[in-house]
Amino acid sequence: GDQQIARPRSPGRYEREIDLDSDSTHARVVRLVGRGRRVLELGPAHGHMSRILSDRECSVVGIEVDPEMAAEATRYCERIIVGDLDGLDLEAELGADRFEVVVAADVLEHLKDPLAVLRRLRAFLVPGGFFVISLPNVAHGSVRLALLEGHFPYQSVGLLDNTHLRFFTRESIGELLDQAELGVAEIYHQQLNIDASEVPFDPDGVPAEVLQALKRDPDAQTYQFVIKAIPVEVEGLREMQRRMRELAHENARLREAEKLTLMEVSGREGELRASLINAHDQVLRRDEVINHLQQEIGALRRAHEAVQAEVAAQREQTVRLRVRLERILTSPPA
Repeated sequence: GDQQIARPRSPGRYEREIDLDSDSTHARVVRLVGRGRRVLELGPAHGHMSRILSDRECSVVGIEVDPEMAAEATRYCERIIVGDLDGLDLEAELGADRFEVVVAADVLEHLKDPLAVLRRLRAFLVPGGFFVISLPNVAHGSVRLALLEGHFPYQSVGLLDNTHLRFFTRESIGELLDQAELGVAEIYHQQLNIDASEVPFDPDGVPAEVLQALKRDPDAQTYQFVIKAIPVEVEGLREMQRRMRELAHENARLREAEKLTLMEVSGREGELRASLINAHDQVLRRDEVINHLQQEIGALRRAHEAVQAEVAAQREQTVRLRVRLERILTSPPA
């Protein structure tokens, strides 16, 4: 009979190889998750990240809307739930299961209501658990220049993926995290030159002053944001969250400056070494401030829990006194 030749499967739309030694978005996501964690991965697609997480001794539960992709990801996941996050009954599907990390890598922009999903998912984190989120930046310079030409060209993948329902900038990501009561612990700006983007525009038609303005705007080179976010349980900490987020963005900018300095150091060693040391010192100082803010959040959370415990004790004492009073009032006179 005819011999059947096994052909390699072509990569799926959202399938990516992950080089953990690189600074790619998915490599950063995996490193932020860490090793040996219990992970809820949203939108695992074919399971390319699930496989890496599993290799790093993580146990992964996935939620995937596409049944065919879910079937492939099953190879690397402890369990796969097939369903749409916007309408899925998480309580029914996950029950008492809890996770150290919830991963939303290039997922929230595909949802009708990403805020509602984040709020519901908080309940499934263990104490000390966190989110790892990556989101595309619609304010990348290539999109801005395309808009100046009157175009918003949807693509099969990338910044203007034709399945995106929401579009995010640095500012709107901050608003989303604030409303979800999530504080930024770490953030990375994934850089891509404007002319290297998949979004088409005519470079010859761009005025020189516009290009100069874009070069001065760090967000114009930011293709994606990668974020580690922690739940903030105590109300009224929006200002502290905002300050932590600003420091994290500044750290990301300084990391990029430090990287560029290292690339140039061979030609201007003495001068650039001083710049490198200065940038590194600024990162360390900002890390200290972020750590201090996180400690303050922890202290406030513990104080909040202590007050709740005291209120519960007072309520219990009130109930006991009420029962005793009712017994006295209803007992027959001696």
